[in-house]
Amino acid sequence: MSRRVVAHGERQAAWRLTQVLLLGAFALGAHGAWDLFASEDETSGATTTTTAPVDDGEPDGGSSTTPSTTSTPATTTLEPARSFTLVATGDLLIHEFVADRAADYGGDGTWDFGPMFRRVRPILAGADVALCHLETPLSSDNSDLAYYPGFRVPFELADAIAEAGYDGCSLASNHSLDAGRAGVRSTLDHLRRAGVATTGMADVADDDVPATYEADGIVIAHLSYTDLLNGGSLPTDPDWLASHLDPVEVLADAAAARAAGAEFVVVSVHWGDEYRTAPTTRQEDLTTVLLDSPDVDLLVGHHAHVPQPVVERDGEYAAVGLGNFLSNQPGDERRLCSECPAATQDGLIAWFAVADLPDGTVGVVDAGYVPTWVHRSSTYEIVPIGIDEPEGVDPATLAESARRTAEVVEPTLRRLTLDDFG
Repeated sequence: MSRRVVAHGERQAAWRLTQVLLLGAFALGAHGAWDLFASEDETSGATTTTTAPVDDGEPDGGSSTTPSTTSTPATTTLEPARSFTLVATGDLLIHEFVADRAADYGGDGTWDFGPMFRRVRPILAGADVALCHLETPLSSDNSDLAYYPGFRVPFELADAIAEAGYDGCSLASNHSLDAGRAGVRSTLDHLRRAGVATTGMADVADDDVPATYEADGIVIAHLSYTDLLNGGSLPTDPDWLASHLDPVEVLADAAAARAAGAEFVVVSVHWGDEYRTAPTTRQEDLTTVLLDSPDVDLLVGHHAHVPQPVVERDGEYAAVGLGNFLSNQPGDERRLCSECPAATQDGLIAWFAVADLPDGTVGVVDAGYVPTWVHRSSTYEIVPIGIDEPEGVDPATLAESARRTAEVVEPTLRRLTLDDFG
């Protein structure tokens, strides 16, 4: 199966062209808009008619023939159903202890986060599209590192994200402007250098476009928004620095992505209350509004730092919160997070199989997950529980983590096993 990240310049051009077309379409009214953007694929079968003589019993010379008509049934050539797999993970929240361990791995004044992703890499790289959520801005040159309350983390994280198998990351979060506009620029620069697509932050207005991927001929658009911003107000000034979770804007952006050719639209949202498993009323309301739109196919949520429920409605899914994927919560002797429950060490890899549907649309046909746990006391490896567990970790600890996550996300998601990955 082929996959590719659509180049930034292509995304930019397609997005701007679509905006122009949408403005013209809206001026013509709703009917005109549908006429402008709707396309129809028609397949027709061929009917073959033949005539043959009918023998009436007379000698050949005096035989009379009557034409008879035989028809072959109409046939339709069906194209093979297209499909792809998509995985999404929780917060990459690089606390100081996480960075210190990466410095140990790197040595000589460098930071190597790669070993932390070693056990989950086969799952991430094995998906056709793998999406991360990077909550902490990247430093430009590691001369200004900071970890709390404002983050500027080692830029080598971008390389680890790419090497782990991620295709792109959502960036809109409450920490998006921790390092100001310079932090936005350095984060985008390093991710682009590493070949990772981005959405949710922009350093110039023209870069405020969705990330776009193509897998098995299906175009996927990824958008990212935050409902929170530390030490500032939303929308930002200018508003394209960090995308604001305004449902009207989200739906307009999703419609524009659809009109630009996307057949499957993923929306990442940074929202809710920290350390709370149950969704807030706002999360519930926005989930309903966004999933009710024909232009939004999948919601992926972050910020709570603990796994939150998964909602399925008519084949569309909202993973309200994926928990922490890599962090130091619930804290250490330098900075203990007294309000952090044990579940802040938990997370999940949400997995979705997407394919052509009989009605001509593209949608989720199967959904599962792998529970994860961060091995904080030693390696800071992200452990895919039941898939590749390290020696030296109490099995009961991993089982308890998996149980906590299962109570929240099952049965909407089914737990995946080694057999599911061949």
